[in-house]
Amino acid sequence: NMDHWGNEMFVTPGVIVDGELVTTNLVDINLGIRIMLGSSYYEDWVNEETFVAEDPLGNPVDKRHPWNQTTIPKPQKRDLEGGNYSWVMSPRWYDKRTGDNLALDTGGGALARLWATALAAKVNTPFVKATGQSVVINLPKTPNTPEQTLEWKVPQWSNAIERDRARIYFVAYSAAMALHFVDQAMNEVRAGRTKVFEDFEVPEEAIGCGFHEAVRGVLSHHLVIREGKIANYHPYPPTPWNGSPTDSYGTPGPYEDAVMGQPIFEENDQDSFRGIDIMRAVRSFDPCLPCGVHMYLGAGKTLRTVHQPMFGEHG
Repeated sequence: NMDHWGNEMFVTPGVIVDGELVTTNLVDINLGIRIMLGSSYYEDWVNEETFVAEDPLGNPVDKRHPWNQTTIPKPQKRDLEGGNYSWVMSPRWYDKRTGDNLALDTGGGALARLWATALAAKVNTPFVKATGQSVVINLPKTPNTPEQTLEWKVPQWSNAIERDRARIYFVAYSAAMALHFVDQAMNEVRAGRTKVFEDFEVPEEAIGCGFHEAVRGVLSHHLVIREGKIANYHPYPPTPWNGSPTDSYGTPGPYEDAVMGQPIFEENDQDSFRGIDIMRAVRSFDPCLPCGVHMYLGAGKTLRTVHQPMFGEHG
């Protein structure tokens, strides 16, 4: 029932390619995940144990799926000239239509959530409705604000401006959904249904996965249980998708792709160059790891190196 509960969520899961909603089926989304190397500080696990050959539905599970991943670190000197340069692996999604391994990004969170929800047109509550091309948000009157209706429309582009703009709309989306959740919770309480968890026993043998929306986008967990214990476990939060390096097929990650050919509007001269356009593009994804932006000029001259920890400049 993974596909069913996924499509009942109040943010619709989905894969969007070139503006087209390819699928909202969490089974397909899960099985399409591939963890690639190419520019990462790890040995390949192609000759290691295969934990899961097929899922309970009989679908084959790829060797590069997180269920079958074995992490083998290989520390080495950073090589920016065609070698390895990152501790981040390269998550990709296999598109069965084309055979391509796609470097999908999570839109910094809000952009992808609104986009997939809008196109799927499945969410329909008293306060939020997905139309197929937009999301309509109805906020009721409060003591300090009038009743108002907002509409987020699918944009022409996926870029820094749209990632930032979507975050503002998603604040309203979250507030409207919170009202719906309170209404539903009160209905449950009035009906005497106050149980909030289910008892469970850890199985002897099982595989499992869970998909959630973290602040920056999709967060998935992939687990293999043997003899009642964790045999293999790999989580994939948003930043490995967004911050992934170039993979073994030569496909750059979303951060890299976003700054390739980046127009430079900064008017400072070379000695005062700050690279704000480049940093703005990267930061619009809201990285959840210490972020270093290195800028060079000419024959390897370092203009400026800026490191920003995940908790802020002074965090």
